Amino acid sequence: MTLKDLKVQSHNLEPTVMVGKAGITDQTIAEIQAQLKKKRLIKVKLLKSAREEMKEQAQTLAQQTNSTLVRQVGGIIVLYKERL
Repeated sequence: MTLKDLKVQSHNLEPTVMVGKAGITDQTIAEIQAQLKKKRLIKVKLLKSAREEMKEQAQTLAQQTNSTLVRQVGGIIVLYKERL
């Protein structure tokens, strides 16, 4: 699946994980990993209180969950993890 295909599929998704003022915690990473295992393609929403350095946070989430950053627009991050 190409990034373009994943971007198209992500348009209709609702965010399944919210990152609040506590930022990226171990619990957040665990929840994102669980969601990726179930669905493979998810949206993560950064609440206004967590929107500092959004590009860096998007990269951090992708790295810590071993997933691919599909896109990051505003406070919305789309992650994909291929099944092995």
